Parts: sequence; C-alpha cells; structure tokens
Amino acid sequence: MKGKKCPLCSSGSDFFAADKVLNKYQVAYFKCGNCGLVQTEKPYWLKEAYVDTISKSDVGLVSRNLAMAKITKTIIYAFFDRKSKYVDYGGGYGLFVRLMRDSGFNFYWYDKFCANLFANDYEVMNCNGPFELVTAFEVFEHLYSPLDEVKKMCALSKNILFTTQLLPANSPKPGEWQYYALDHGQHISFYTFKSLSIIAEKLSLNLYSNGQCIHLLTSKKISNAILTIASIHKIASWFDFIFKQKSLIKDDYFKITGKRFY
Repeated sequence: MKGKKCPLCSSGSDFFAADKVLNKYQVAYFKCGNCGLVQTEKPYWLKEAYVDTISKSDVGLVSRNLAMAKITKTIIYAFFDRKSKYVDYGGGYGLFVRLMRDSGFNFYWYDKFCANLFANDYEVMNCNGPFELVTAFEVFEHLYSPLDEVKKMCALSKNILFTTQLLPANSPKPGEWQYYALDHGQHISFYTFKSLSIIAEKLSLNLYSNGQCIHLLTSKKISNAILTIASIHKIASWFDFIFKQKSLIKDDYFKITGKRFY
C-alpha cells in the first residue's frame, strides 16, 4: 500500500498495519520512519464515530477528570500563576472546568464539538485573556492535523498541559494496544516522544513529559523531575489535601443568579 507524508516532520510514513474500526471499516495505519508518529489513513468515518461526542466506552471519564484536577492544581502551584486565567481546550461536558473552579482556579471552557453541561457562562468566548495555561486532556489523539490545532491552542497561551498515551517502545499494532480504540474510531494519531518534540521545536516551545501520558509544552524552562513528581496521583492527592484556595462556587452562583449563596 502506498505511504503518505508525516503531518509533523514531512518524512515518509509507510504502511504499518490495518484493522477494523467501528466493527465495519478496514482502516490502514501508517508509521513515520523519522519521528515514529502512527496515524490512520484520512479518517472518512469520523462523522459516524462522533454520533456520540463522548464515546459510550469512555467509562473512565469521571475518574480521569478527578485525577487530572488534582494533578493540574499541583502543576499550576509548581510552575504557574495560580491567580491567573486558564482554558480547558476540548473541554467536553465541562466537568473539569467545574472541578477547577470549585477549587478556586479561574478556568474557562472551549470545545467546538461537545455540549457544555457543567460550566455554562464560563466559555472562553465570554472571557478576555491573557490565559496563563491551556489544558487539553485526551485531545491530541483525535487530531489528524495536530500541528494546526496546537497552533490554535498557542493563540490562547504558550503553555499547554496535555495528556495522550505515548506509543509503547515495542510499537504495538491495532488489536495489541487498547489506546487505538477501534470500537469507537475517534483515536487517529498516536505519538512518540520524538514526534511531540517536533511539535515543540516547530513552535519554539520546550517539551517536558512524565514519559507516559502527561506532557507540557511551554515557553518556560522548568524541571522535568518536578513535573514528573507532580504527575504522580498519590503526591497530587496529598498536595490537594494540604493546599487550598478560596472556591469560586459562591462567586459563580452570584454571577448566574444575582443572589448570595448560603
């Protein structure tokens, strides 16, 4: 099968594997010979894949948001201005934004595909920047033109905290790694650390990572060791228990209703 050009480094991507997506479409996967990015062929099935914007099989959505709220607070305390404004990009139902606002962090929501259920009135279009940090959790694997989308994030902030599972060193094929998510077909790009490094280089940013799933693109120079420690859930949970700041629940209630929260 004819290969294609890598969207990140423009090197050749050769046929890597094929498997059935959505239990009906035989889809080809290609791997870049330079940066290791694995990507599907042009994803003609996405309209069907996104009939449910949040996949029914994403049963870990709530626990993931709870965990990432604690980790994000710790990372903000370590490296960023905790009194600034932030954006959750690809924010889904708005649960993460609500959790962060409940904890006193001035977060706003952006998602061009999903309904905002939990963070109404706190959408990015209702807020003037600048923004200290963009979060983008479980977004990158959905992007067919990742560099273009990351440039949009950079227009909001030069600091982007994101999650995506790095391709394991043994380069598993579809059917050998659950993250390909063949059942819902929404995951179309799979990254190596080198492929993320190319994004950082092209945008003149620094890349830090815990080597697994939590990554930070930033204009700052920071300690990768501290980022890795802050990414450990048990440590973030301890930090969350010790360090508190004033919740925005009462302020948000007053903004929406014009009444005091009792």
